[in-house]
Amino acid sequence: MKTLNNMLITLALLAMPVVALAGTAELQILHNSADPAAAEVDVYVNGDLLLDIFAFRTATPFLEVPAGVELLVGVAPGNSNSADDALANFPVTLSNGGRYLAVANGVLDPDSFAANPDGRSTGFTLFLADHMASGSWWGTVVLRAVHGSSDAPAVDIRTRLENYNWSRTLYSDVAYGDIGSNKLVYAADRIIDVTLPGQPDAVVASYTAPLSNLARKALVVFASGFLDPTANQNGAAFGLFAALDDGTVVQLPAVGDPMARLQIIHNAADPAAAEVDVYVNGDLL
Repeated sequence: MKTLNNMLITLALLAMPVVALAGTAELQILHNSADPAAAEVDVYVNGDLLLDIFAFRTATPFLEVPAGVELLVGVAPGNSNSADDALANFPVTLSNGGRYLAVANGVLDPDSFAANPDGRSTGFTLFLADHMASGSWWGTVVLRAVHGSSDAPAVDIRTRLENYNWSRTLYSDVAYGDIGSNKLVYAADRIIDVTLPGQPDAVVASYTAPLSNLARKALVVFASGFLDPTANQNGAAFGLFAALDDGTVVQLPAVGDPMARLQIIHNAADPAAAEVDVYVNGDLL
């Protein structure tokens, strides 16, 4: 397996003929394809091996790559012999001085997986975003969200401090394949709530985001896996993950079962129902 140093050397060699004319860009690559057949892949750039046995839910650090010229990024099975074995090829041209995120996502055979509820294509592809933050101000963190769960609907993403009910919407109506803009938040331990669009109280799931030790950092928070693994070849289950600049990927812990507030009014005038007991899921409420 290539070491990080070998990866950097490969990129340097690729860049040598064009740096003087076109300059360079920074690129982080994230493997977020939950297709079991793509659990490990090899990544080629212009025919040369860049990443060997690149595993699902891993990321590279930001790497310097040539800008202003077309780069042919090929993704092949993890046991490939050359770029000729690529499952898919993606031509990419980056701007000089740009800072990019490339997310390998989707499934190899969409007909064998659950369709996206919003009608988005789930075929294997690269999601590409520019203007990735390199850091933040003192006492803050920059977040950027990626919706990478192919069978999940559009959602709103909200954040709140632990033990506080007040929350703030970071992203609205984020659908599969969307990459949100950079958002600045205070570097404090937070809860991230995934809610139905326009319904802040309809919490689908909540996750702990320990940001207190990440001041002045920038990170990508990405939805990963399948809501229903049984309908998706038993691929990885849905979760929320964060990728740091240095390539570290961490899973954000789920916060139990989502809760909602409910008020119950007894307004049945039948004398036989003057007093009642109320049960929820078999438990006396």
